[in-house]
Amino acid sequence: MASLIKVTLKRSLSKCTERQIGTLQGLGLRKRSASKVLKDTPQIRGMVLSVQHMLNVERFDGPETLRQSARLRKQREKRA
Repeated sequence: MASLIKVTLKRSLSKCTERQIGTLQGLGLRKRSASKVLKDTPQIRGMVLSVQHMLNVERFDGPETLRQSARLRKQREKRA
């Protein structure tokens, strides 16, 4: 089972470079104080490292249903 991280944007997007804005949008963060729970993959980790001065990152050990939500959603779609 893949581990998860919770990423929270702690600064606004003003005075950011276009590249930083693109990275933050790629992480799914659009507004200040927005949070996302993401899989801890090398690609995500690289994106986080490039804008680490703007983020709070913490390990996420949430409920099992959140970890499997994408898999369960696909199973439901197949049934319908």
